[in-house]
Amino acid sequence: MNIDEIFDYTSFTIDREPHIVLDAQVCVGCDARGCTNACPARCYTWSEEDQKMTFVHDGCLECGTCYVVCHKKAFTRWRYPRGGFGVAYRMT
Repeated sequence: MNIDEIFDYTSFTIDREPHIVLDAQVCVGCDARGCTNACPARCYTWSEEDQKMTFVHDGCLECGTCYVVCHKKAFTRWRYPRGGFGVAYRMT
């Protein structure tokens, strides 16, 4: 199974309150922006034209990869979603 196939076996209960909050101003000073390549759910998008990082928590797989690769510590909050919200994996 590859990473793209995982989305066929997942469902999301989306919380209006994001479980991850990003300080996008910190991203402006980042030269690597590893989150854009490392996030398997592709939740991070860098706009070179606008010099802006966009993060969408709706499809987050809650793997923590972004937190690990962010050497600028751009997160003002990173936690798992509140009970009953977030990703649900169904691998059968």
